[in-house]
Amino acid sequence: MVLSIAEFLIRPGDEEAFVAAYHRAVRYIRDAEGCRSVRLSRSVEDPCRFFMRVDWETIEAHTQVFYRSEGFVQWRDAVSGYFLDPPVVEHVVEIPENGHETDNPSGQS
Repeated sequence: MVLSIAEFLIRPGDEEAFVAAYHRAVRYIRDAEGCRSVRLSRSVEDPCRFFMRVDWETIEAHTQVFYRSEGFVQWRDAVSGYFLDPPVVEHVVEIPENGHETDNPSGQS
């Protein structure tokens, strides 16, 4: 499994409108092939900064399948008008307590 972490910097004053748009559009991500879960968090120190974490079965499910889908277009159209800057997206894998990766970096078995 691969976790994508997207950082969104929202225009000041548009934070609540962004959250409302997120709630309306998150289904496009949640329903995407290979998506296991989606979570949105807000920074305590900077209320204009949000982090979206999406668990994907593989990195390809995100970068090759979702990014090329109509669902991505719908998602982007719903929320991108609130962005101050383009989102920053990273893909990571969990490292458990024993020091062994749970998945390989590509997310494939």
